[in-house]
Amino acid sequence: MTLEANLQPSGVLSSFTQANIILPSQHFGPQRKVEPEKRLMIAVLHDALDCLAKSRSATDNRGKRLFRETTQWFLSPDADWPYAFECICEVLDLDSDAVRQRLRVASHPHPVPALAAALLQR
Repeated sequence: MTLEANLQPSGVLSSFTQANIILPSQHFGPQRKVEPEKRLMIAVLHDALDCLAKSRSATDNRGKRLFRETTQWFLSPDADWPYAFECICEVLDLDSDAVRQRLRVASHPHPVPALAAALLQR
């Protein structure tokens, strides 16, 4: 077999010259369907995050009240009702204290060591 024969796109070598197209669904596999209850919990958490972000710097009474109520919901240790922050975090496999820290709503914030070091260097 000559060198020219090896360079021809035939046989085994032809597989190297063809474009391999992989669809995202083939690479990532089938998407898991999220149960309706979990989707609702995600929506409740998303709404609370939106309320917190929009009302954080509020100056009117309504905005201040919304911020206070949302902060209280995040800080509540209550786990007696299904849509309490603690329950939602448990179902969605989130660390509630880490979420509170990240949102800076913790009643006694413990700064992340890397963040604290970065702030001290300024």
